[in-house]
Amino acid sequence: MYKNLKQIMKTAFIKLKDGNTTSSKAITINDSITLNESFADMANYLDKDTVGLLVHFKHQQNNLLNLTKVSPYILLFFDEELFFKGTSYSINSGSGTYTIQTQYKNILIIKMPFEFDLNEVIRFQK
Repeated sequence: MYKNLKQIMKTAFIKLKDGNTTSSKAITINDSITLNESFADMANYLDKDTVGLLVHFKHQQNNLLNLTKVSPYILLFFDEELFFKGTSYSINSGSGTYTIQTQYKNILIIKMPFEFDLNEVIRFQK
């Protein structure tokens, strides 16, 4: 299964703006994946050693992400031009299932805690 593969860490960048100052923040990720299906069980791609994952969906439908037992992570959503659109948290706080539906095709999943202010995020940089 995917999560048992050894991964070489990669670096992704997000652009931040604090007042009139913009900067780039390096984010360590394990991998970047492209999915063709609209449903993704994220437990297949994330484990206790995953610090970050960039997910790109290739189809035009909304996406359904199963985040059950995927914790503690924050999901950052980016539009087609990679501008920041919002966040969701995946924290294991019960015994039920946790799924979210989103229209966004670019999702950066980062293990918590993280070292930047979400209010300053502008966009994802390749």
